[in-house]
Amino acid sequence: MTAPLVCALLGALSAPMLFPDYVDGRWRPADPMEFAARRSFAPPPTRPAKGRLLVAQRSVNDPRFAETVILLVAYSDQGAMGLIINRPTDVRLASALPKMKELRGRSDHVFVGGPVSPNAMLLLIRSDKAPDGAQPVFDDVYVSGKLETLRKTLGKSGKTHRWRAYAGYAGWGPGQLDREISRGDWVIGRADASTIFDVPSGEMWQKLLDRFSVEWARKGGDPVVAGVAIENIELGIGNAE
Repeated sequence: MTAPLVCALLGALSAPMLFPDYVDGRWRPADPMEFAARRSFAPPPTRPAKGRLLVAQRSVNDPRFAETVILLVAYSDQGAMGLIINRPTDVRLASALPKMKELRGRSDHVFVGGPVSPNAMLLLIRSDKAPDGAQPVFDDVYVSGKLETLRKTLGKSGKTHRWRAYAGYAGWGPGQLDREISRGDWVIGRADASTIFDVPSGEMWQKLLDRFSVEWARKGGDPVVAGVAIENIELGIGNAE
């Protein structure tokens, strides 16, 4: 990551954290974020849904998404929202949130979650028990944007308790992600916690592209109308006093 980009990220994270929302046909920051929950059937693993991984095809040359792996944290006919999980930065979370005393002396780094609202931050948390202030994504993985959730997370440890912080997110309007899938931009597969938290970022894209491409061809993946709710996810971690 270049120095100007690091500075820009630090500047964005030092500002008050915002709540991204999809309003009037576009993604924009809003406070608070409210998504209408619409529940239905769970799509097959090669269909887009909350808890699926999107793996960029080699044909994707947009530098914001080339060779990315994205975890969908929300998906419905209103749009979709995800976090890029394989782009770590050199920025330490302690530097991004300098007023948060609990982070001092820690070496945790911020990941780039996507190009939308880089001054919003989200946490992905792996926990055997649902963390307070977090929403489920799949299995034992949860998403949160609450500062208090981060504080409580810092006090826990163990192989089955992991977390990462992401600046920004990836967002799609109604039908946009389905169109991208139709033209071959993404392959889709089930997410698992070990991939998110244990596979080295530099190896993740190639490994998943090889694996999901085979599954995609075997199962005949194609897009469908959204069938899983966009949950009421609360986003945005502000600087702690």
